[in-house]
Amino acid sequence: MNTFKKSALKVAVTSALLSGVSFNTIAAEENSAEDVERIEITGSRIKRSDLETATPVTVITAESIKEQGFDSVADVLRNTSFNTLGSYREQSGSSFGGAALVNLRGLGTDRTAVLINGRRVPGNAFTGTSAVDINTIPMSAVESIQILTDSASAVYGADAIGGVINIIMKKDFDGTIVEYNSDIPSQDGGDRESFKITTGTSNDTSSVLFSFEYSNKDHIADSDRSYTGLNITSSGIPRDGVDVTGANGGGNSGFNFEFTEAFSVGDCDASFYLPVLDPFGVPGTGCGYIFSDISYNTMDVERFSTFLDARRDLNDDHEVYFESRISKVKTSGRFAPAIGGFAVAGDAPINPVGEAFLLYHRFVAHGPRDDSSNATEMDAVLGFNGTFGNSDIEYDFSVRKYKYNATELGNNYVLQSNIEALVANGGYNYLDPLSQDPDHLAAVAASRATLTRDLSNDTTSILFALNGGTGVELGGGDILWSAGIEYADEEYEDIYDSFREAQNVLGSAGNSAAGERQRSAVFGELFVPVIDGLELNMAVRYDDYDDFGSEVSPSISASYAATDWLKLRASYGQGFKAPNLTDLYAKPQQSFEGLVDTTRCRAQGIADADCPAGQQETYNAGNPELKAETSDSYNLGIILEPVEDLLITTDYYSVDLENVVTQLEFKDVFELEQANNLPAGVVINRGASNGGVPGPITRCVVESYPNCGLINPVANLASRTVEGIDLKVQYLFKTEFGDFRPDLQWSHIATYEEEILGVVFDQPGTQGYPANRANFNFLYEFGDIRVNYMYQWIDETDSDTGGKFEAWDTHSINAIYTAMDGLDLTFGVRNLTDEDPSIDTVGGWVQDSAATSRDLYSLDGRVYTLGVKYSF
Repeated sequence: MNTFKKSALKVAVTSALLSGVSFNTIAAEENSAEDVERIEITGSRIKRSDLETATPVTVITAESIKEQGFDSVADVLRNTSFNTLGSYREQSGSSFGGAALVNLRGLGTDRTAVLINGRRVPGNAFTGTSAVDINTIPMSAVESIQILTDSASAVYGADAIGGVINIIMKKDFDGTIVEYNSDIPSQDGGDRESFKITTGTSNDTSSVLFSFEYSNKDHIADSDRSYTGLNITSSGIPRDGVDVTGANGGGNSGFNFEFTEAFSVGDCDASFYLPVLDPFGVPGTGCGYIFSDISYNTMDVERFSTFLDARRDLNDDHEVYFESRISKVKTSGRFAPAIGGFAVAGDAPINPVGEAFLLYHRFVAHGPRDDSSNATEMDAVLGFNGTFGNSDIEYDFSVRKYKYNATELGNNYVLQSNIEALVANGGYNYLDPLSQDPDHLAAVAASRATLTRDLSNDTTSILFALNGGTGVELGGGDILWSAGIEYADEEYEDIYDSFREAQNVLGSAGNSAAGERQRSAVFGELFVPVIDGLELNMAVRYDDYDDFGSEVSPSISASYAATDWLKLRASYGQGFKAPNLTDLYAKPQQSFEGLVDTTRCRAQGIADADCPAGQQETYNAGNPELKAETSDSYNLGIILEPVEDLLITTDYYSVDLENVVTQLEFKDVFELEQANNLPAGVVINRGASNGGVPGPITRCVVESYPNCGLINPVANLASRTVEGIDLKVQYLFKTEFGDFRPDLQWSHIATYEEEILGVVFDQPGTQGYPANRANFNFLYEFGDIRVNYMYQWIDETDSDTGGKFEAWDTHSINAIYTAMDGLDLTFGVRNLTDEDPSIDTVGGWVQDSAATSRDLYSLDGRVYTLGVKYSF
């Protein structure tokens, strides 16, 4: 055996010991090449016996996941250091339903390709993008999770710019496993329980595995956490958006039509209203509303999921297989009663002012807005694989059918046209919304709306791949190759009710989108062992889309075993991201966002830290002229094994993105406005300037779209450069007192620059862009006991308000005791010190900063975990 193969084996064995991969599988490499089964590793379609490739792949086994105390695929992925900038998690009231997403390198959830058994999973219909809902994948059926932290469009096509997550499912399993797990937070809300059963049988010619999983997690109400409840930092009447969180100026506040004066309308009932200064940033005293007494922060999520894997040998050379995944997810969330603005005429039957004015009113009599969703995902693959005759050419042919159907129901919303008419004729009493007068109750019923949303994704795909050897021997062995074709047909719909399509709803927004596309691809790959220790891997892929065009994605990577303890690797690749169907075809969508109008504040000499956040009406829309994003990526890595069982890997990466499709962050919109550099299509409708101070953003109760609010459509607006370093250190120390396995992962973002129309935004260290993130695990194993300690740390960042999101860290411990043969008992505590998420030290928990905190930090607090697992 040559020096390179020995080095590769040592690295593979060390990786196996530290990550939980079966040692026996790795040790098979000591046999001759003829006896070793070649397997496919994420990042290449060429099957090889060497697990170390020229691109960085991290393997997390199911056993390792259990040792760390995680109970879902979503929890595993969003807690890795590679999920650097955080990612979306289940949030009450969101249009994303109960989806959980992952965001490698911080390049975007729709720039991370998610695979199951090496095949792409279509995007989630709720997001309308290529982002995959990892909540629907049953943890009970997962064998391992492979994370490729390198661009891989040359192998997998579009959307693999940020990296690839390949979830390997169990197969060839004999026996039955029954498991129950429970999460019990020390604070209110967030309780979770799960039940799993996996059973299978196999013989020399066939195998069947079936897994069923049930999971249920309770919501966390805003009132369950001190930082999301009502917080007032002033001794007198608080300033809206500055001195108060958990409430805003939309209770019963009136404004003149120029939005230069605010006042309270009627009595400010202290049971649910709150006097505030400068509601929505307009001078005066208004009547606000304490919404945090009603609203949820996270939602209730109930999930049922199954996985089936069935295989049968047709003969010695061919196999037929069938994989099926079915998931059903139910969610429910709650918002405070709807808020809306409308004009009250001077001669209206109820008008305490005596002249026409604008009213922002909270519809407490209509009740809280309760949203629920019900989604079913069905994913089935039928395939054949094997070898051709007596050759070593292997084939894999598969047909996939994927269907996602969901419905969403929203109760207690308000029809704008109806309520305006009822206010005009005096039927609705906004001065006393809880009045029991029959006419008022009839007005409430006549203006209440139930909203609907129907979503679907129907995708059919075909994949045919070949791989084998050439018989051409170089200094390092046989030249290997892979080639194939792929075709997919996708139809997507997201249909909102007619009320929202007509923009006739108070308290909700959104609009329909629908589209379809066909794509086809051809790809090829070549593995060249140039000399002993030096290997090259070259790949190229051609993708053709019927809606925007075609792209060619090449890549080349190399690895060199300099010594038996030092290996070098490097890669370069070009990639692309196809425009999302919703970005292409979405109709204008109305939303209400908490904005900090720095343009207006700075013109008045108000510091950013003192600039109030106000809820403003915004619009975004699709753009059928979008082009594909393109990328160039580099990776340079070092793999060290200075002593036995110590593995150190360091990788430097760089990704350059062009033609980035983006909807500007609102803080950037105002920066570009001040630089007189707003891109075409982005509009801030303002009232007239006064004394050099720009007017406030025009309210859509005065004008109508497109002459009001802030219009912010998607477009190919930006370029982006992301550079960073990943470090992994793993060690195995065996003693007579047990095995000790420390494991460190650290991800550093050195550069994250976005250039939009010549203006460069340097992001690391700013809100939502922590420059560093690290995880440390220390596993101790002795006899029937395994104990894992986990430390997680996220760097501090500056906030948009001038404050900070302070550095955040947690300590967790999880213990597994094998009480008897086949019976494991688990007990753990996540977040031992009960750390709250890091929040803006100046702005507190307001809409914009809350999104940052939710993506990066768990709201659960300290959680006690219990588990029982029985195998037989």
